[in-house]
Formats: sequence, C-alpha cells, structure tokens
Amino acid sequence: MRNFLKICLAFIFGIFVILALGFFFVSKNPVNHPIRSSDKHHIFVVFLGDSLTYGVGDQTREQGYTGRTIKLLEKTFPEYRFSFKNFGKPGDRSDQILKRLNHSTEQQAAVKKADAVVMTVGGNDLRQQFMRYANAPDKIQLSRDIRQGEDRYKQSLTSLLSRIHELRTQAPLFLFGNYNPIFVNTASRNDINQDVQGYNAINKQLAESQQGGHYLSVFRQLTYGQYQGRTQIKQLVKEDRIYNGQLANPLQSALLRGRDKIKNNYISSADHFHPNNLGYDYMSKTLFNSMRENNQWQKK
Repeated sequence: MRNFLKICLAFIFGIFVILALGFFFVSKNPVNHPIRSSDKHHIFVVFLGDSLTYGVGDQTREQGYTGRTIKLLEKTFPEYRFSFKNFGKPGDRSDQILKRLNHSTEQQAAVKKADAVVMTVGGNDLRQQFMRYANAPDKIQLSRDIRQGEDRYKQSLTSLLSRIHELRTQAPLFLFGNYNPIFVNTASRNDINQDVQGYNAINKQLAESQQGGHYLSVFRQLTYGQYQGRTQIKQLVKEDRIYNGQLANPLQSALLRGRDKIKNNYISSADHFHPNNLGYDYMSKTLFNSMRENNQWQKK
C-alpha cells in the first residue's frame, strides 16, 4: 500500500511540475498567444506613422483620416464600440517610427491589444532623399540618386513591419502608400511621380507579404487632385514647362517653399504638402472600404 501511495504521490508531483513549467514558458512567450480584448463588442484600432496619421493639415480637429475612419466604422457597424490610439508624429521616417515603438511601452501594449493596425510611412524617407539631391544637375541623375535610397528604405521598412508583426499577433495591418504633393506645379517632371511610385511599390510588396497585410493606394487622387482627365494633365504639363523656364531650380523651389501657382484641391494650401479636409476624407474612405472588405478585425 505504501509503495502504491508513493507512486501516486510521485505521479501527482510530476504532473504538477509539468504544468508549472508549461505555465512558466507560456508566460515568457506572450507574443505567440493573441491577447486581443475578449470583449466581442469592442474594437480597438491603433494608428502608427508620420504627419499623415497625426493629421497635419486637417481643419476639423478629427486627427486627419483617423478620426474620420472611426466615425465611418461607428455609423456602419453599430453593433460594435470603437476606440483608437493615434501615435502619428510629424516628420518621422520609417526608422524613427520603429525607434519610438521600441522605446514606448504604451505603444507596444496598444499594438498587442489592437484589433487592427493602420500606418502611414515613407513620405519623409522620400522627402529627405529629394531634399538631399534637389541640386542634382538633371532629372536623370536625381532619379538615380533617389533609387539608391530605395534599398535603404526597404531594409528600414522591413525591420519596422517585422517588429509590428511580433506585437500585433492576429490583428490585420493596413498600410498606406504615398503621393506627389507638388505634381500640379511640377507636372512636366514625371520622374518625381516615378520616384514616388518606386517607394510605393516597396510599401505594397512588403505590406502584402505580411500575414493579414493590406496595401492602400491614394496616389492618383491626391497627386492629380481635381485634374484627373488626360486633357487637364496635358495642360498642366504645358503650363509647367513655360513657368519652370523662369526659375533656376523649380524642383528645389517647390520642395522648400511650396508654390500655389496652381492649386490641388486635395492638398493643404498652408504647406502645399499635406492633405486638406478633402484629402483626408479620401484617405479615410479608402481605409474604410478596405476594412469593410477585409474584415478580419471583426470579432465573431
């Protein structure tokens, strides 16, 4: 009988040790286990990125596309309660967004709990390249210099998305592309559009390679604004060639000071760079339509 009791006690002790070790290793590995809120009626959205996420240029105090998107979601999905955190910071490049994320326990906790993560990135990386090489002797040299920065940007964005993936577990990711804010006043410089599209291709490729990743394009609407027709664009090109002949360096002038010779109705007249209310309306509708179609964020 004593031997039987000893065997039972040893067996029970062994089970206890296994369970204890299992709990220890699970608690040390939270990334592998989704910690999204168990409240099926609450949806938490986290916004990361630069000034576009922050909402620079928005005159409605709705934090740009972020607040607008939440309003659209609330109206369309009344069965849910929505809340969000906006961690956008003006001027941040991809490496700076990653640095802030790695140094902020608040951001990390928010991304872990998120039901959806949304980000704008790349505009400042590209703008830095343009500013660095704005004095290039010709547009061929400029594009060559800009393309050299694409590999660095791809590496930087890969690191950023990898870190977000570690934190967001099952939450889908929605990643915006960028646009050319100065097109209507530099219409003859098609090379700038090509450079922006080069960076956008990186965003698209890396976003769609992520599990639950979705790419959002706003290039055409925000770049061309109200000038969507071929005839309108040709006229912009013609006027730009005439006007640029009066400037020593039209590209640098447009980048540094902004020009309002012609207005893009989707871009802020305050800085000629960020979206205005109409531009943010378009961004929010683009995001909303993608979230409605790709509804992994909804809790069953």
